[in-house]
Amino acid sequence: MARTRAQLQHSDDVELVGSGNSLAESLDEIDALMPDIVASDLRLKDNHAMRVAVELGRLAVRPQLMLLTPTADDLQLFAALSAGANAYHLDNGSGIGLVEALLCLHERRVVLGPRLARQALAAFGIERSPLVTASQAAAALDTTPAGRQIDQSGRHLLTLLAQGLLLPEIVALWKLDVAELERRMWRMVRLLHVRSRELLAA
Repeated sequence: MARTRAQLQHSDDVELVGSGNSLAESLDEIDALMPDIVASDLRLKDNHAMRVAVELGRLAVRPQLMLLTPTADDLQLFAALSAGANAYHLDNGSGIGLVEALLCLHERRVVLGPRLARQALAAFGIERSPLVTASQAAAALDTTPAGRQIDQSGRHLLTLLAQGLLLPEIVALWKLDVAELERRMWRMVRLLHVRSRELLAA
């Protein structure tokens, strides 16, 4: 935590307004300071990031939530994203790359790895698109419904990510820039939040 805090304090691009070692001691500070983004370890000493997402949702002004995790394969990562987290950053404790990840999230841009894309397809109750269809440039513009909440272009994007394609490869296929793809992934994570709330209400 000290290394991460030092990285943020020495950045000209982000302002660190507070930090805490536990959810219990941080909630009042978050409520008072109203930061744009809260960065939290996926697993906390006194709780889990799913609880952080729920508690942040109760605030009058809800900040976005960035999860810090050493691996994208943690079984709890997708659950936390569905519960209200907005993004994740692969972090080995060095803090390297965190500033860039926070700036992307501030611009409503995120990334999803292959496993998370497969989990998102399952959560939305849709199958992968045929790869030949998803690979066509026209797939990026298909706004017809793929399911209750997601359109075909989202389904195609999740398909390509689930297949393990990297963003530069999808950019080459779809003729869109990386930032646009990252914005589309941010919107899909938001749709996961909607789906999660609907399931809780049912």
